[in-house]
Amino acid sequence: MTVLIPKPAPRLIGKLVILEQLDISVLQPYVELIGDQETRFWTASSGEYSLEQLSNWLETRPNAEDRLDWAVLETCSGEFAGEIVLNELDPVDNSMNLRIALLSSKTSRGLGSEAIALVASYALSQLQLRAVTLEVLESNLRAIRSYEKSGFVIAGVLEEDGNQFLKMLKTFQEAE
Repeated sequence: MTVLIPKPAPRLIGKLVILEQLDISVLQPYVELIGDQETRFWTASSGEYSLEQLSNWLETRPNAEDRLDWAVLETCSGEFAGEIVLNELDPVDNSMNLRIALLSSKTSRGLGSEAIALVASYALSQLQLRAVTLEVLESNLRAIRSYEKSGFVIAGVLEEDGNQFLKMLKTFQEAE
């Protein structure tokens, strides 16, 4: 089955968050997100990026192939809270990977849980994927609880660069 990925990413609306196409309009808060030390720790991010690199990256998101990138905006204020992404399209397995990063000042308020639920539901119902996968640091209990609330289950463990990650999965059957 061929997955047709729309361009730009569709707007997804929840009670707490609105997901909009990630683009250059959120450059300043995106720079803050990429530099947020707590976020970098929990996402096991280690790269350093210049303002020009981040600007170029954001400019390419609306037309990026085989992926969808959303800005997570708070419904009540419209403020940028982070990003959520569907990437790593696997046409053989009919699956995609989910990745989310929130500013540390925006965590523990349900924003991430709602964004995850919106994207997983969209991926399984609208894109008709068989599964959405992700990897999360084994020690990131807050994120694991959020993924489990959205119906993800642990499918394995892997080690990378000395870190233990849980592989988690949500399938179409689990979305029912």
